[in-house]
Amino acid sequence: MVRKQFPFASTLVVVATLASISACGSEGGGSSSGDTKGGAAIGKSMAQLPVEPTESPSPTEDPTDYPTDDPTDEPTGGGGLVTSDAKMGTCGWGSDGIPYANVKITNSDSTTSYYSLLVGFVDSDGTVITTGIESDRAVAANSTKTIKVLGLKADSSKKAKQCRISLGTKSKTAS
Repeated sequence: MVRKQFPFASTLVVVATLASISACGSEGGGSSSGDTKGGAAIGKSMAQLPVEPTESPSPTEDPTDYPTDDPTDEPTGGGGLVTSDAKMGTCGWGSDGIPYANVKITNSDSTTSYYSLLVGFVDSDGTVITTGIESDRAVAANSTKTIKVLGLKADSSKKAKQCRISLGTKSKTAS
């Protein structure tokens, strides 16, 4: 399996674009809950289900094909920006202060699918602390896999209180 990542410049463009889109329709940015402005639909479809981060039980914890913890929330998918195959699992920090999110992918197709994920790590006010990206991760046909998404920068003071899937795409071929 060949794993490709977005070039750094492309990653920054995606992150900046999503950050500006997430502010659509609400005066202070962030959540569009109760918002009556035109951008509310976009804001509501992005990152709806926060998950509280937990301390990592092991600094070397890696995702496995058979996670021991079932995700605690409902699927975030179906809104156009996030595939319904993705569910947010546990979140936390590694020993190096880098936040992580375990995203459970369930591929019910009869062929291998490739998933790209953008996860936001936000504080209690909804301010983005950092983001994490994984691209072209293969999930075999009719199987479930947990993908670990690492933040792009450290959060050693542990300001990030929630992790959210902001973008999740599925394709039949790796890009």
